[in-house]
Amino acid sequence: MSTDGTAQAEFVPPSWDTKMPLPSNPETGEDANDYYTIDCEVHVMPEDYRRYIKYFEGTKTFEYAHKMCNQWQWIDHRNNRQSAMHPGMDWHIDKIIADMDRSGVDQIALMRESFIDTAGDSAPFSTNQHVIDAIEKYPDRVIGVSNVGPFSKRKTKDFLWEMEYLHDNYNFKFTKFYQPEDCPINDRRLWPAYEMCQDKGIVAFFHTGITIRLGPTRYTLPILLDEVASDFPDLKIVAYHGGYPYWEDLIMLMWKHPNVYVSYSILLPWLMRAPHRFAHMVGTTLQIVGPGRFVWGSDWPASDPYQSVEAVLKLQIDEELQEKWGYPAITKQDKADFLGGTLARLAGIDPVKNHLKFPGMNGSPEGKTPEGDITRAIMAKQGG
Repeated sequence: MSTDGTAQAEFVPPSWDTKMPLPSNPETGEDANDYYTIDCEVHVMPEDYRRYIKYFEGTKTFEYAHKMCNQWQWIDHRNNRQSAMHPGMDWHIDKIIADMDRSGVDQIALMRESFIDTAGDSAPFSTNQHVIDAIEKYPDRVIGVSNVGPFSKRKTKDFLWEMEYLHDNYNFKFTKFYQPEDCPINDRRLWPAYEMCQDKGIVAFFHTGITIRLGPTRYTLPILLDEVASDFPDLKIVAYHGGYPYWEDLIMLMWKHPNVYVSYSILLPWLMRAPHRFAHMVGTTLQIVGPGRFVWGSDWPASDPYQSVEAVLKLQIDEELQEKWGYPAITKQDKADFLGGTLARLAGIDPVKNHLKFPGMNGSPEGKTPEGDITRAIMAKQGG
């Protein structure tokens, strides 16, 4: 049971000891320490904050979505057994960092979770201040993602001010557009935000594909990015969730627009257990678009970062698929780009200098990172 006595705990699988070796590929001898890894989608949602909105009827849709994520992500359907350690229901920054230590993830792009529509547009599941607090506690590991929507319900000057404030004062490098609760991706009310992101070099993350709760999927179809990428050719666009199930549409958009990238956040544990499906999605992208366009992410807590790292370490396109479908083989450079190199390049992060070494068995890495030094210097100027 959760702390307020709700029935949410029925969705939580048994917990396992987090003291385990780092994700690895025994066939190649690789493990998580061989690559710089940054998670492009991590949500902080402390339970002691979420409890204030649990009386809203709409929050039951979130409970259902969590149940379905458990069915999708934490169960090996070949034997109907739990396949990963579930993080429980209290999604605070200390638990996040512990899970990233377990998974060998160097840095995270951390964001608040909105889901404001589940609470009658009254309050989000967490705030940008939760992200600031996490940055102040873990400046070497946490890089901020602003979320200043819903844009259709705010004045332009207000969301632009907030975005600029967060990026200038706390070294935020990314922003998220979560349109299921807002307006379509190609709604012109978003153009001022896109312009600011393009001008300031902010990497823009988009929810694409099916939505999980109240919001309409028609607002997040990958094809809607076509207008955005055309009008803002220097905007760095990352489409979350592979646009699934419209992943082929997204591939063709990436072919058309060199500023569009794909993340398979939330999909990777499932794809690891369906290796041919994974190989077809990656192989088709490599054929049509080329290398260096994949961005790694977990969508924590909806998906397990340990399995998500493991999925890329074990990614391969076997010779039979190469022969039948014309796919290229997966290289170590492909994995390096996928796990962190591509997003680091987009955000101006040095993947070599920010690469930590994890002792494994859930141990924390030692030492500071250049990004942490930058963040500390920026906050010091503001009296942070």
